[in-house]
Amino acid sequence: MKFSRKLLALCIVSLGAGGAHAATQTLSTTAFDISYDDAVVGLFGTPTLLGNSLFFAPGGSPGFSAQTDAGIRVANSTFSFTITANPGFTLDSFALTEEGDYFFFGNSAGVAASGQLRVKPLDPRGPTEIERIATGSFVQNAMLDFTTNNWTGVAAIDTGPITVGQVSIQNILAAHGGGDMAYAFIEKKNVELEIGVTAVPEPQAYALMLAGIGMVGFAARRRLQRGD
Repeated sequence: MKFSRKLLALCIVSLGAGGAHAATQTLSTTAFDISYDDAVVGLFGTPTLLGNSLFFAPGGSPGFSAQTDAGIRVANSTFSFTITANPGFTLDSFALTEEGDYFFFGNSAGVAASGQLRVKPLDPRGPTEIERIATGSFVQNAMLDFTTNNWTGVAAIDTGPITVGQVSIQNILAAHGGGDMAYAFIEKKNVELEIGVTAVPEPQAYALMLAGIGMVGFAARRRLQRGD
C-alpha cells in the first residue's frame, strides 16, 4: 500500500511537470486547425489567425532586424506548424506575403531579404514543396539619409487537395556596412500566410443529393405515366 501511494505521487508530479512544460498552441477556423510550439516562435512572435490567413507582427527591440556600420549582420528565424483540415474541407494552396522597411548608404553598404516557404503534405503523403521568397531591388539612400523605404517579399505553393501538412516559413535578413560613413538597416514588420481551402461535401451530403435526384426522377416518371 505504501509503495502504491508513493508510485501514485510520483505519477502526479510527473504529470504536473509535463503540463508545466507543454507549449503546444492551437488556432482554429471552421476549415482547419493550426498547431505550433510557442517556445520556438523565434523572431516572428505570436501568430494570429483571422479568417483563413495567419498573421505575424514581429516587434520588440531590436525585433526581426539586421543593422550594421561595418561587416555583415544577419538575422535568421523559422516558424513551423502543423495544419489539419476539418471534416468537409481540403487544403489547396499557401500564399506568403512579407513586408518591412530598410535604408542603407555609403560605399559597399547594402541589405537583403531571403528565405523559403516549405509545405510537406502528410495526407496524402507527398514530397516537400519549396518556394523561395522573392523580393524586389533595394535602393541606396543619399549619404546620411535615414529615411526608410518599404520592401515586400512573396512566395506561393499550390499543393492540390491535402488534409494534413507541415508548413515552415524561414527568413533571413542581412545588412552590410563598409567604408567610412556607411550604415545599413533592414527590418521585417508584417507577415501574412493566406491558406486556400475548398469545401468538400461529406458522404451524407452526397447521399441526400442522390436521394433528391431520385425523387425528382420518380416524380417525373409518375407525371409521364399519368400523361401530365
